Amino acid sequence: MNVLLTQGYDAASMDDIAASAGVSRRTLFNQFSTKEVLFEKAIEYFWSRLPVVQLSTTQEALADPQTGLMQIGLAIADFWAADTSIKLARMIVRESERFPSLAKNYLELGKVPALGSLIRYLAQQNAAGHLKMEDTDLAARQFVGMINEPLVWFRVLGLKDEANITQRERVVQEAVRTFLSRYA
Repeated sequence: MNVLLTQGYDAASMDDIAASAGVSRRTLFNQFSTKEVLFEKAIEYFWSRLPVVQLSTTQEALADPQTGLMQIGLAIADFWAADTSIKLARMIVRESERFPSLAKNYLELGKVPALGSLIRYLAQQNAAGHLKMEDTDLAARQFVGMINEPLVWFRVLGLKDEANITQRERVVQEAVRTFLSRYA
């Protein structure tokens, strides 16, 4: 992944990737038939670090939307705190016009399933009477947006350093408070 992030998708060769991984080119091609397949697997692994699916099904999260939203929100904030997350987002933005499949895979293999877990969680909270919303898809996007806007996009553009843990917690607490004031 580091070779892709530093050189970009187009410039990174399978030879460079194999050398960085300490394996032969043949070994790499035995595992991944093309650079696109390698990238897809890297994207799947990358997004697997965001535990929204697991967090949204815990007893604590299901019993109390404030607890659940805090857990989910902190997981989102922590996920984006990693430099790798920001570098990958930059690469996708930079390369997506020439390689539309990169953006498509980035969304379909990660962001869409993660957002889907949050949407299902909100629908469960709605059905249980803990929350009241007509459009769980929109509500999920609003919640994520309240976290990502102050913590992610300035970093993607290179205008701000990583937010520290105190800032991340404050952003998530305010997002949960704002969200619940609208939907609870």
